[in-house]
Amino acid sequence: MDQDNKKNPEAEGLRPFPKPIKLDLPAERPKPPRRLHEGDPADSPPQDEHYDYVPEPEQQKKQKPKPKPQPQKPKPTGKRYFDTVQKAYGQRRPRQRKPEKIKSPPKQPDQTGPRLGRGDRLYNPPQIKQPLISPKVKRVLKFWSLGAVAVLFIVLILMSMFRHNAWAVYLDDRFVGYMPINREVEMYTVHDDAVRHLSNSHGAAVQVNEETQVRSVRARRGEIIAASEMTVNLAQRFTYQIEAFAIYLEGERVAILRNQSQVDHVEREIQREFFASDEQNIVASFEEDWVIRTALSTLDDLDDQGEVIQLLSRPVTAVLEHTIRDGDTQGHLALEFGTTIERIGELNNITRDTIIHPGESLLIETTRPRLTVVTMGEVIILEIIPMEVIQEENPDLHISVTNILTEGRNGQRRVVQRITRVNGIQVGEPEEIDSDIVDDPVTQVEEVGTSTRAVEVR
Repeated sequence: MDQDNKKNPEAEGLRPFPKPIKLDLPAERPKPPRRLHEGDPADSPPQDEHYDYVPEPEQQKKQKPKPKPQPQKPKPTGKRYFDTVQKAYGQRRPRQRKPEKIKSPPKQPDQTGPRLGRGDRLYNPPQIKQPLISPKVKRVLKFWSLGAVAVLFIVLILMSMFRHNAWAVYLDDRFVGYMPINREVEMYTVHDDAVRHLSNSHGAAVQVNEETQVRSVRARRGEIIAASEMTVNLAQRFTYQIEAFAIYLEGERVAILRNQSQVDHVEREIQREFFASDEQNIVASFEEDWVIRTALSTLDDLDDQGEVIQLLSRPVTAVLEHTIRDGDTQGHLALEFGTTIERIGELNNITRDTIIHPGESLLIETTRPRLTVVTMGEVIILEIIPMEVIQEENPDLHISVTNILTEGRNGQRRVVQRITRVNGIQVGEPEEIDSDIVDDPVTQVEEVGTSTRAVEVR
């Protein structure tokens, strides 16, 4: 066993020297004389001209006859195989070497043209391209890129774990915020809820110009706000107009109010100045052309209802044409219309002593309310129904004696009258619209004496 180890160098871990490789190199050719340019003459006459040098063709090697295939011996197996291995390698299995790659021979240069030497100007040595990134750097970059992708994947997983399903609300592609998904509140009612909130806050119908979009997304818990808060935020970002009510007087617009209730309040307050305290079921109207129309308006164009009441209640000065009636004088007309005799004379070119006749017309300046209020109210009056008196004659009694046999009393009747007033002044006679008897009268019976006989007085 020791002799086998001495003869076999691989048993001691050593490798044999490689066999020398024989290379078939072309014959060495002498260098041509040096010259500056290709067309210049040589510095010295060349000893040997090699321009027409052509290498000798390589002799084809004689192919050896292929050996005849010999029958392969069966490989030893079992105990004999392991004994043979132990003897050959000294109880050590041979190392399996990888087959060496046979490199292809370098390409020969083209021999057809003139071959230029190293000293020639047109000599161009082969350029070896250096890689832009070295293989080591490539391996490092590949490792770190894979690590970065793994870290990014883990971060995305963690972010998805901390996000929740929500609705993203947009107003004409402008982001407003996130709101929780609530099955009780549909996503398509967010816009209507915001418009309703805006209408309730202003007390008037609102017309919104933008559109609201809702998309299903995932968002952080801290970014999601309640549906009520989202409604307020969305309403504050709306661009809207209010459907207001405009008041037209004699075809001219005098005010714009927020809603119909404000219009009714203004109209009622102007008419209330001429209401009588003893009347009920009052129906009031204006003699002027009072028209209410709807119109779109902004908040800046709306008028305050208190200022509108003062504006329409303020008295105005007007010149009227009055027809003189029987009994009218300049003093009576001045008191009736709230003016002076001098002002009547200036307007009609008359003096204080001028006599006016019925049927003539006079211009009279009067101060009256801007609106002529006509009221029709109901007044309840209790009228007395007189009792009936029946007299029975008694000849036994003197004519001056009257005795009441049955005492009577007057009755009452409830009468409902309608009274028409213009700016608080009654016009015409009251109109009776209803009546009923509250208490029936009781007939009184009296005994009256008819005797004219003298009566002794004691």
